[in-house]
Amino acid sequence: MKKFKAIILLLTLLITFTSCEEISQLPLGVESMDSVNSAEPTEAETVSYTEYVAEIPEITPAEASMIIQAEDCELNGNLKVSDERKGFKGEGYVTGFKGEQADYLVVPVNIPVAQHYNITLSVSADIKVINSIMVNGNDIGEFVIDSKKGKFISVTFYGIYIDKGAATIQINRADNEFDIDYIKIQNNEDIYEDELEVDGAPVSEKTSYEMRDVFRYFKENLGENIITGQYVKDDENREMEYIHDVTGKYPVIRFSDIGGYGESKPPLESELNAAREWNEKGGIVGFMWYWNSPSEDSAVYAKDTKFSLEKAVTDEDVALLGISEVQDLCRQGVISRECLALIEDIDEISSGFMELAEEGIPVLWRPLHEAGGGWYWWGASGGDAYIWLYELMFDRMTKYHQLDNLIWIWNGQNEEYLVDEDKYDIAAIDIYTQPNAVFGSRSEQFQFMKMMTDSEKMIAISECSGVPGISEMLRDKSVWSFFGLWYGNYLKANNLHSDEIYTTEQDLIRMYNAENSITLDEYAGVYGHE
Repeated sequence: MKKFKAIILLLTLLITFTSCEEISQLPLGVESMDSVNSAEPTEAETVSYTEYVAEIPEITPAEASMIIQAEDCELNGNLKVSDERKGFKGEGYVTGFKGEQADYLVVPVNIPVAQHYNITLSVSADIKVINSIMVNGNDIGEFVIDSKKGKFISVTFYGIYIDKGAATIQINRADNEFDIDYIKIQNNEDIYEDELEVDGAPVSEKTSYEMRDVFRYFKENLGENIITGQYVKDDENREMEYIHDVTGKYPVIRFSDIGGYGESKPPLESELNAAREWNEKGGIVGFMWYWNSPSEDSAVYAKDTKFSLEKAVTDEDVALLGISEVQDLCRQGVISRECLALIEDIDEISSGFMELAEEGIPVLWRPLHEAGGGWYWWGASGGDAYIWLYELMFDRMTKYHQLDNLIWIWNGQNEEYLVDEDKYDIAAIDIYTQPNAVFGSRSEQFQFMKMMTDSEKMIAISECSGVPGISEMLRDKSVWSFFGLWYGNYLKANNLHSDEIYTTEQDLIRMYNAENSITLDEYAGVYGHE
């Protein structure tokens, strides 16, 4: 079973999460962020909105299964039928996906019952290939073909809702050539039976009252309501005010970067102050860390620094040692300079969280994000090195510094990077779609996360390009604990590419006025901050 889950993970993981920092993030109607910074705020009009009530179809599950040979489908571009590769079923398989836009396969199907289905593709490639699939024009994600040369393997997307009647599945072009043998569609039974339940307390040994309060609130709403969240570019909170202007509501969670870009430096005092202000407003504080490598060529991306996490890894138990003891071990050559530098940075960032802890401010803490992608230095040395660093950070922050205000979010994006369950409270995934795509529930990613964590952890969307659909989440039993919409183009359209929209104002209005979403006014009212 473990091997099966690993295969599923490897084949379904790269589900359209583009590294968000590499995409232009200018808000609508501005040439640069300088014009945003100089703009005077305007008073928002008072607008009332009708509560959005989710529309959930009545589903009566039924047995359904069909296999469609790829050679019987609509072939476009360079696609053709071949029988040279061994192991195929039927009369042959389809080849010719050369990476051109015109190379795509259209699979017409007649769906007997409106319900959730698993879609399995039998595919093969000689080298690693990343490819995408669409159902009725909606992108449901990407998969990876990374198998031994010459063998067909199965790739499965779980819990895809399809209406009764004629439907189309489209296999799009890829970055490298691959072959497809058949497509199997089968009803999914688990989605109607397997409820997500989380038992247990926070993983930190020492927890503040305020932190336990937030943790309990998240558990109470799990599977029923989604907690709104938004990333901000800086402490001006323009994104929060924009959402309020559009929807009449504020998000509950204010997400931001504790470290900031540039050379290595202590926690941003401006962000600590912004966290205090948002907490006073009644909201929840969330932090990530763009950790610049502790080296002369300090950088976040692995391609921009020679810093090697692998050189820092040690068998020495250094997490609970005083900094002078750690420095002595470095001078003696027992641990590397890289190891010492990491601990010094963790101590520096912990000092900022200590200030918030002393003031009773709980924090959703998401360190070492997107490690499985390999583009950040903390993920580039592989899963073992990443897990060592994560555990070093966890033990040093919770046991040595005794921080009691952190709710730990694991966001490794890959099972090879999965840390022990006693080291994180929430499993989260970053999901980025193409512009103008329907975000929906992302149920396939939700099911993937459930399988990876054995359904024992809360599951959330740590970053996203659009707000999830309330109706779709409830229909698909994929109600994420919270979401964090990225800023810039993902919140507001870029005037240079106004035809490429990730989140419309109507999307925001629907989400922030839905009966199953939690906004700041509702959360603050629970804890007496109104």
